[in-house]
Amino acid sequence: MLKNTMIMAITNSRNNAVKLSLLTCLWLAISACQSPGILVSAEPEQYPEYITSGDILPINVITTIDGVAMNLHRADKKKLVVLFASWCSDSNRLMTALNNSPLLEDKSIDIIAIAREEDEATLKAWRDKRGINIAVAVDQDRSIYKKFAAGGIPRIISVDEDNIVIKMNLAEGQEQLSKIIWQ
Repeated sequence: MLKNTMIMAITNSRNNAVKLSLLTCLWLAISACQSPGILVSAEPEQYPEYITSGDILPINVITTIDGVAMNLHRADKKKLVVLFASWCSDSNRLMTALNNSPLLEDKSIDIIAIAREEDEATLKAWRDKRGINIAVAVDQDRSIYKKFAAGGIPRIISVDEDNIVIKMNLAEGQEQLSKIIWQ
């Protein structure tokens, strides 16, 4: 009898260990769905930033998807750099608002939007479908994006005529154009 009781206890213990292992695997699989390709951060609302107000803009020249080289270190214009992704709803909202704003008509500002982890064909189709009139470029491997921040899009970076970063803002949510700061 004691032998049967011990066998049952060992069997129950193994069953519980198997159940616990299965539950752990299930939890890990579900939690990984929250952010594709990126581990869930302990700090979800704040991402490390690599530039601050007063820094020199870390990119000099960028070529748009139309083959136009934009010199971002011209000393005669302010620059507005937008880091975005075509699949991001906040990015789409920002790009539409920017496309419909008077900023596009301001000849004292160069505007460039850089799509991270995109290819030219996808970005051209996205731009043409939405009627976006903003110069856009691709950053397929995030090499440009990594000069600015570890995560979070869209980002708006305002730069003065001397190529000094005025402000970089994460522009999620509504009223995104109000996050553009020129002073």
